[in-house]
Amino acid sequence: MKKQIHPVVTATVFSCTNCGTQIPSASTRRDHASLDVCSNCHPAYTGKVVSTVSGSRVDAFNARYGAS
Repeated sequence: MKKQIHPVVTATVFSCTNCGTQIPSASTRRDHASLDVCSNCHPAYTGKVVSTVSGSRVDAFNARYGAS
């Protein structure tokens, strides 16, 4: 392989701005980075997802025009 063409990989700490969790990793860009949400506080991972769908299109049709 050619020498001096690959970027230097350094230890990086990603910190969540929402809950403060620190996640160690590696990166070629910087030694510290911030995340908006992580797997510890994201609703999809914690089980706190609220379904915004109240019904199907068929239910909406039946409510509007009446079920026969």
